[in-house]
Amino acid sequence: MRLALFDLDDTLLDGDCSELWNAWMIERGWIAAPGEFLMRTQTMHAAYHAGRLRLEEYLALTLSPLAGRREAEVRAEVEAFVEARIAPRLFAQGRARVAEHRARGDRLLVVSASSRHLVAPVAAALGIAEVIAVEPVMDGERYTGATRGVLSYRGGKVTRLEAWLAEQGRPANHLSFYSDSHNDLPLLNRVDRPVAVNPDPVLAEVARAEGWPRLDWRTPMALTG
Repeated sequence: MRLALFDLDDTLLDGDCSELWNAWMIERGWIAAPGEFLMRTQTMHAAYHAGRLRLEEYLALTLSPLAGRREAEVRAEVEAFVEARIAPRLFAQGRARVAEHRARGDRLLVVSASSRHLVAPVAAALGIAEVIAVEPVMDGERYTGATRGVLSYRGGKVTRLEAWLAEQGRPANHLSFYSDSHNDLPLLNRVDRPVAVNPDPVLAEVARAEGWPRLDWRTPMALTG
């Protein structure tokens, strides 16, 4: 089994789906104190890029507006959000690379630190059916605002991938992983072919030192690798 793994935010997507969703929730009136909410999320995003984010705190804040809402209501809102705000921001080069792996017969998997209620619909827009993402807790048909299991963040992505591979019942004989972030170095170092996409400064330096391929999908012509 050959696997092609893709990070989502700033890799396949020009932007962060959680950040864009936060703005959408504010517009829809789902946030009681939007000014404070926005300030706190922006501070946390800065901590993420610095490698200091406590993801548990971020998720507690950003999933709280879903608490008590029915899954069907959230799903319908996310579908509208993906069509309006996400689909236009998916990198054309990313779509092409996904298509290349699909044509080779590789199994495709999005591995993201964002919540499944966002990641799965965005992946579906790219024709990718399988995802590893943060798992929200449901109480019947309603969101609770909590999460369960190992968070798919930093080393947690490796843990979740290993668990996913064990569930498949057969080993992977080749793994590629595309990511923009130094937070994904644990998984980049785990796979056979790590690829830096739109890399942050830390990842760019690691990729240069290690000789990893680098792709810049924010430029008109992407480098090959």
